[in-house]
Amino acid sequence: ATLAATAAMAAASVANYPGGVALVALQAAEPSSPALRVHIGNLAATTGVSRFLEAHADWTYSKEEHLAPADLLARGFDRLISEWPSVPGFCCQAAVLGFERLAVRRPRSLGDLLRLQLPLAVEKAPKVYVLARSADGETQGCGKDAPLW
Repeated sequence: ATLAATAAMAAASVANYPGGVALVALQAAEPSSPALRVHIGNLAATTGVSRFLEAHADWTYSKEEHLAPADLLARGFDRLISEWPSVPGFCCQAAVLGFERLAVRRPRSLGDLLRLQLPLAVEKAPKVYVLARSADGETQGCGKDAPLW
């Protein structure tokens, strides 16, 4: 029982860092130059983004707080890592999954019991969104069909 609980909690903990996953994936997807200005929203900042993950020396990373979605375009950011799926003047690049809840798995057959699967499953949902400044000012939010990182 202790081993199962430890495994379930470890799996849930791994899913608690969508901000860090978003920053690492963004830096992997974009070249280091030209330099980009990246805004890191509150949720991303508290779910894994840290100075240690800033891989592109020429990029500017901002964790400025208390900005409304409408303020982000005026601040000149090129990319957003945000809890908002839609921001005026930005287009969706990806949604990043994070911990939603632990769900009880009920065995449906003898085969399920024999596989010795944990009775708990980590369910994830989009938590953090990566948005790119739109060249034409268009707004395209992250919907159900957004790429998942």
